[in-house]
Amino acid sequence: MAERAHLDWFRKRLAASAAIEPKDPAPILAWRDERCQAIRFKAELIGLDEVRGWSRDAQGNVRHKSGQFFSVEGVRIESGDLREVTSWDQPIYTQPEGGLLGLITRETGDSGVQFLLYAKAEPGNLGVLQLSPSVQSTWSNIRRAHGGKLSPMLEVLTAKAGVRIIYRAAHNEEGGRFWRKSNENIIVFVDDESVIESDMAMFCWASLSQLKELALIDNVLSPFVRTIIAPL
Repeated sequence: MAERAHLDWFRKRLAASAAIEPKDPAPILAWRDERCQAIRFKAELIGLDEVRGWSRDAQGNVRHKSGQFFSVEGVRIESGDLREVTSWDQPIYTQPEGGLLGLITRETGDSGVQFLLYAKAEPGNLGVLQLSPSVQSTWSNIRRAHGGKLSPMLEVLTAKAGVRIIYRAAHNEEGGRFWRKSNENIIVFVDDESVIESDMAMFCWASLSQLKELALIDNVLSPFVRTIIAPL
């Protein structure tokens, strides 16, 4: 109930923000271009047998050596007359534990309500950097199964004070590719920005109006951002 009260309050703040918030996405696109030029990131397709840390088990399923992250398994479907064909087999990602998708928000006197976007590099991105949620991390990443750094901005989602949860809900992943996976979607409003401890180099603030404009541009805004803001 407390979260619903926060959501109702936040919707009112968004309505008040509309009159003063920036509308033009050009500054954000220019910042993204600058970030693309400043980073080093290269991805190329290789054979599955060459992938380090991954292997096939006795059934031919592909798994990570840690037993975490996702696996690639097979699924057999009997669909009756619901789909284009009555049955089929396909590979499918199995990662039942899901992850966290969070948008951090704030309100300023000059720009109104803003959402914190992460210029996230992923190997399959067109244009390398996609404007993504403030936090986009599987539980395997959060546990650092990769042996690398902790995902940024997690400290905000777990803060004991200085923030309020606007809403949270589990959203089903795309069921044609993932087996019964859902992600926890969260919007967090920051009352005290000192809770942000992560490096801000790959993050920028955007208004809801700018997000809507970015959604009209090819291959810039993550579909996860669109999903998270849909209840607003």
